[in-house]
Amino acid sequence: RGGRKEPRKKIPRYRNLCPKPEAFCSQRSTMGVGQCKPAKGFVKCEPTLMKKNVEEHRDEHVIKHGTSTVDPRAKRAIRKHFPGAHRADIVLRTTRAVFKKYGFNEDNTLFASSTCPDEINCVIDDFSLIWGEHFSLGGLAGLPFTGKTGFTAFSHHVPEKDGRLLIFFAPHIGVASDGKTGKVHRLGIKKVTSACGSCIAAQNTALSSKRCKPCDDYDGPIGDYQQSVVTEIVSDFIQENQSRLAKVEGDMNVKVTENLYERIKEEILKIIPDDFKKPIGLIGGILINTDYGNRQHDYILIKDLLIRKKNKKFVSLETELENALDEPRFSRLVYHDAA
Repeated sequence: RGGRKEPRKKIPRYRNLCPKPEAFCSQRSTMGVGQCKPAKGFVKCEPTLMKKNVEEHRDEHVIKHGTSTVDPRAKRAIRKHFPGAHRADIVLRTTRAVFKKYGFNEDNTLFASSTCPDEINCVIDDFSLIWGEHFSLGGLAGLPFTGKTGFTAFSHHVPEKDGRLLIFFAPHIGVASDGKTGKVHRLGIKKVTSACGSCIAAQNTALSSKRCKPCDDYDGPIGDYQQSVVTEIVSDFIQENQSRLAKVEGDMNVKVTENLYERIKEEILKIIPDDFKKPIGLIGGILINTDYGNRQHDYILIKDLLIRKKNKKFVSLETELENALDEPRFSRLVYHDAA
């Protein structure tokens, strides 16, 4: 107290250091790019080269391990093409809250999905964490290829006491970091890939006015049956709406995905028998994948939330979902996601 204060030490600024390809500056968090302390594996280099090496290392890390954020360009694209979409974890929590009011819980509910078997659709695993065991109804592009036989098998597994069925159905579409739809980066792969690959392949076939060669090559009763069905659905839609699709503002990948959703919904309603007496809940939407298997930042656009009790008609729960999103415990999540 009252003594002479020692002058504050200046932090040296090492601007001419950059990491070797196999090294990375672990001490740059408070100093910024280009201000790393000398360390093993660092060499003198030009600032532009240093920045390039740091970015390349960061890209390699993301490709291998993923990222905890979504690029703002991807967020803007999702808001533009899928207004009303929310992060998958928000959708899981709010839909659970809605169906819980109608007596659905992990003990009496058997969960099924009709989604594309693409490995990036791992949000289905999160549904299973909430609702328990999972029955798969879907095939390529999310169409319920198991049909009436699949639903019959599924319905016979429902718990006897107060049993209920819950089905999530959705096509999926990728939105890459640059905001382009129908594309997504996957873990371990540098190049961008298609999502949904089946849908994009069918779309390319329809636009080229060519036949789907794998669909034509008969290779037994299974062969490439599922892709031939997807190609037929997408081709019919594009041929009927090609002039409108060329003029309308928007993205063809998005329009084709929206049409696939309507077809999936139609097929789901067909395979559910009218005389099935157990309560059934339906969660229908579009699953939006983001880069590098970032499941906590995938999005879902809910298009239908329906319930049917004792073989009556399906009733919409849209109002209940909106009310759930307005609850403080969920509205905070929605607010931060929109920021």
